[in-house]
Amino acid sequence: MADVHIGDFEQHLLFAIVRLGGEAHGVAVVEELERRTGRSVSPGALYTALERMERKGLVESWVGDSTPERGGRRRRCYRILPAGARVLRDAYTALRRLAAGTGRRLDELAGEEGA
Repeated sequence: MADVHIGDFEQHLLFAIVRLGGEAHGVAVVEELERRTGRSVSPGALYTALERMERKGLVESWVGDSTPERGGRRRRCYRILPAGARVLRDAYTALRRLAAGTGRRLDELAGEEGA
């Protein structure tokens, strides 16, 4: 699994799934991503990435029970697998190490000294 790398969007998706726990279905994931990142997410991009991550063994999905609120329709739910947690943890750790100590310099470069 060491050769599996994930991009920013996949990292964001995995973090959203972790945050949502057992409630990680498409609409909830989109809402979580949009709330936390401030960026809109298209359903096509979401489901394409989720399918790709499922093929890589990073997440798994299942079809949940139907509910009256959904007019009897069932929804697909997602959970992170151990391999996905490891890949996400490793990406997060690498980013933290790389970014450590750069906050002040980034503020200076962005013209926001003393912010």
